[in-house]
Amino acid sequence: MLLTCYTGYILLKNNNHIKDGVKYTYRKLSLPDDGEDWNPWGEEFEREKKSREKKEKSKEYKMERDKIKLSTNETDFKKEFYKERKFDAIQQSTVEIWGKAAIGLYLWEHVLGGGKLESKMDGIWSYGFKRIDNLKLKFRTGPGVITTKAPNDVQHLILILNGRSQEKVSFAKTWLDFLPQFRNLRTVILVLLGNEQCHNEWLIPYMAKNGGLINSTFIVYDSSLVDNNNFYQWPLGVATYRGFPKVDPKKLDLQNSRPYICNFLGSIYAHTSREKLLNVIEKNNLTEFCFVKTRFEWQPKETKNSLSIYIQSLHLSDLTLSPVGMNSECYRIYEAMSFGSIPVIENVMTPGICSSSKTLMAPPPPFRLLKTFNAPVIYINDWSQLPALIAKELKMTLAEKIQRRMQMIQWYENFKLHLRENLLSVLKDNILRR
Repeated sequence: MLLTCYTGYILLKNNNHIKDGVKYTYRKLSLPDDGEDWNPWGEEFEREKKSREKKEKSKEYKMERDKIKLSTNETDFKKEFYKERKFDAIQQSTVEIWGKAAIGLYLWEHVLGGGKLESKMDGIWSYGFKRIDNLKLKFRTGPGVITTKAPNDVQHLILILNGRSQEKVSFAKTWLDFLPQFRNLRTVILVLLGNEQCHNEWLIPYMAKNGGLINSTFIVYDSSLVDNNNFYQWPLGVATYRGFPKVDPKKLDLQNSRPYICNFLGSIYAHTSREKLLNVIEKNNLTEFCFVKTRFEWQPKETKNSLSIYIQSLHLSDLTLSPVGMNSECYRIYEAMSFGSIPVIENVMTPGICSSSKTLMAPPPPFRLLKTFNAPVIYINDWSQLPALIAKELKMTLAEKIQRRMQMIQWYENFKLHLRENLLSVLKDNILRR
């Protein structure tokens, strides 16, 4: 049977499901040889050159997908993760959210639940609105959002910037230096994609405690600046800029056996953790159990085929292998969580000063944020331990795996709720102080 090049890499068995534009299948992926349009998820290296499962089902876990209860009740969640504070005194406030970094879409769509954006002028401006409690949130993003065109009557602002490289820092400073021009500005919360080596000292003079306008900063990566008072840690999230979707957990199939124990898709570079992982997989013949797709050079553009393959690999695997990149934290950790695939995280520090981070009452880096909230992930110190992990996975029952998937999905939904509550509580705190 001939299949089109777009669907030919997936052999169908029994049911096909198409949800939210993503095709989910329940059999192993069969892919053609590398094509020019295939692009693995390797963005953290941007600057560097079957199933053995029995067809068993436990009645204990056999349930309708739409009856899966995710513990996202706000009251219950706060008891576990969040000490609720009282903000009865705060009046209705309008908060502008300006996204000048890709992590802004993760904040708006995945954390705040803001939904899809409307665009103006062929995408020059994109915007959205959402009301949470007594806050009216207005999100704006796109190339048309510039200092001189942004609403000059803004009072309360969440500004999302990129500080990953020196070039990005220079752009971020342009925004921060312009803030005094907004005469009505009273509250500024910064959400920053930090430097992968945690060199973020340039930001200190802009903080309110040092005479600047930024009241609080939420920063990505294990920065030593994090004190949970002026600086808070923020996750990297998923790669929205490369088209990774917001996954509805209630539409996921968590009940069926997945054909792969693990997956790894990525670019391979010499003398890196990824190269060692690939060597371990090949030496121990683990491709019998794991879906592996690699390239040996990074490509900047994503295609529908490569994105679909990547999403399929997450949905059809029990585990997602996550070697370190330029920083220990990477997008695939949260992307795997979205599909209930357990991230196998390499618990290794990368070069830089992130290891010097010691936050009071928090675990040491790496992955301080995930460890603080007891993320149900698997940490591995060396990829030589992978064969033993695969052997252990082969002994697990389907019922055990279903329970683990549900726990992963529930944890991730609760985690995003915590992010929202913490961000908004810090925002409200600063509004009240004014």
